[in-house]
Parts: sequence; C-alpha cells; structure tokens
Amino acid sequence: MLDNIALFIRLCETRSIKACSEDTHIHASTISKRISELEDTLGKRLLIRTSKRFELTEFGEHIYKSCKHIPLFVDSIINTYEKKHLVKSAPTTINVALGSVISNKIICPYLHKFLEANPNIKLNLSFYPSIQSWLNPDLDLILAISYIKGDDLENRFVRHEYIKLYCNSEYALRHGLPQNTDELSQRNIIGFVNPDYTSLDYVKLRHKNTNEEYVLDLTDNHLNISNNIHTVQVGLNADYIFAAYESLVKDELDDGTFLAVLPDWYTYELDFYLVSKKKTSQEVQLFIDFIYDCMRNTSYKDN
Repeated sequence: MLDNIALFIRLCETRSIKACSEDTHIHASTISKRISELEDTLGKRLLIRTSKRFELTEFGEHIYKSCKHIPLFVDSIINTYEKKHLVKSAPTTINVALGSVISNKIICPYLHKFLEANPNIKLNLSFYPSIQSWLNPDLDLILAISYIKGDDLENRFVRHEYIKLYCNSEYALRHGLPQNTDELSQRNIIGFVNPDYTSLDYVKLRHKNTNEEYVLDLTDNHLNISNNIHTVQVGLNADYIFAAYESLVKDELDDGTFLAVLPDWYTYELDFYLVSKKKTSQEVQLFIDFIYDCMRNTSYKDN
C-alpha cells in the first residue's frame, strides 16, 4: 500500500495523470488501476475523475496533506544509516538556492551544526525572495515554493506555511484588535510589492475553517514592502497591521511582542518543496536530510 500512497502523492503534485505518467515512467492506465486499488484498500474515494482531469475528494485531500511528507521521511531514514559509512575525503561543494524568508528562522540558525557534523562538505548558499523554477544548471538543490517540473528533477514536499496578519502589542493597546474583516479597511496595513515594482491593489483573505473569502482593498496604501523579513522589522515598531509567514514571527508571538490579527484568516498558503536532480551525491542527500529536519521542526532544533 505504501507504494500506491507514494504514487498518489506524486499524482497530486503533478496534477494530471499524463504528467504523473511522464514523471514516473508508469503507464497512465497502470496509474489509474493502482489508485483504484488504493481506494479499495482505504474504503473511500480519493479522486473524482473526468475525461481530462481529476479533483480530490475531501478524503483525498486529507490523505494527501497527511502523507505528502512520507517519501522524504523514508529517504531520511535510509540516509541516516548511510551517513555513518561516509569515507573521509576532500570536501565536496554543494550549491544551494533557498527562499530567504522561510530560511531566516527555520534553517539559517542551524547551518553551523550541519557543518560541524559534516566537515567534508562545503556550502555555497544563495537566497531569493521566492523560487519557482530551476535557476541554474550548476545548482544541486533548491528550496522552492512550488513543484518544479523536469524529467531529471526530484520534488520532495517538506512544509506547509500560512501567511497571516499580525500587529505589535503597542498597536493593539492603542487601537485594539479588529474583530472582523470589514474593520481592516479602517486600519493602516503594510501592503505588497509585485516583482515589477508595482504595488498590489487587492489581496484575498480566506478563512481556514469555512473557506469564506474576503477581498481587502489596498489601493490607498501608503506603505508596501516586497520582502517579508523587512515587513516584520517595520511592523515591530510601526503603527501598522502586516502580513507575515507564521515561522517568521513565532518567537515574537510566544513572548507577546506580536499578536495575531483575525487568526482564523490567512492571505496566502504555500507548499515548500526540496528539488534536486534525480541522481544526487550522498553529500547532497545529507543536506536534504538537514533541511527536512529543520522544516519539520525536528532534531536540529533539539540538539
């Protein structure tokens, strides 16, 4: 059954049976048969099929979100064993592209521990606001905000992240927290800047439980920022409500510096994937394991 679940995860990530067939080199009819077998085993439908596409059922969405980290988890178990048998040799250089925001609090504080544990590895790290494509042929690994298609690429899901609204505690004392979405139009909000340097006029908020949507008008905004790290720094002192990655403000939420604004609503949700070439060195696999541990909040934070 585990093989069929892994195939189901790959089908969800490639978003079509044809693309999944090309990616896995498994015939489309075999994919359909194996997904049907998985549905029979689980006792519920995972997909609603049409002639050209499919949609996940509520149960299928639950299985995908609950299990999509399994392939990387299995890789991590295997590589933990292989790490013990690494032969000391000349340092191997790994070229990596990381999302700057997601790496700021989750990965960067623990890089020194990885290098201390693996002195035979050198890291060349480049940081970008967001990554949605294979940026350079010389790269070994990318932490991307979307699935990147490629015959020679391997995508591994590692984290789901929400971008929500926050304010600093002094703001809450002076103005109070909004009680509903309509009140947001009366508040100062830090907006967003597009890659073409234009500001984002509207942003859609969605309720986590009901999927209700609210469109927030930002056309009259006086402050818009492109990088979430700097948004948080401005929001630390400014009289504004701002949006931020949950991971970026966790410490400030814990100590009361920041407060969540309408915590059941979010502006964006992101799935992060570790993307590498299908044939990688053992050293790259070790760094993949490290990123996985950081993104899943496991061993590196505990050591």
